[in-house]
Amino acid sequence: MKKIYFGDFRLYVNKHIKEIEKTGIEAYTIEWFLVRYLKKITKVADGNIEYNIVESSIRSLMRFYVDNINEKSELGDRCKKIHTEYRDLLRQKQSSKNF
Repeated sequence: MKKIYFGDFRLYVNKHIKEIEKTGIEAYTIEWFLVRYLKKITKVADGNIEYNIVESSIRSLMRFYVDNINEKSELGDRCKKIHTEYRDLLRQKQSSKNF
């Protein structure tokens, strides 16, 4: 797959980070660890890069989600939205490749 521009996705994840941090999270809580995973995604999703670089960070986030976050909670909803946004970006890039 060609390189993908992740700039808009990075902004989307940053928005979620800021919203989580507004609540005043404490160190070593689920929220704190989630923010660390999200910051790792924003760090690697800078500019035009191959999707597999971001894919490993997304997979780590999803493993953390499955192991630690209640599916029906606000944090669970955020994780699902971020994953959906990522998958939509990849799908869009694959479909535009044909044109």
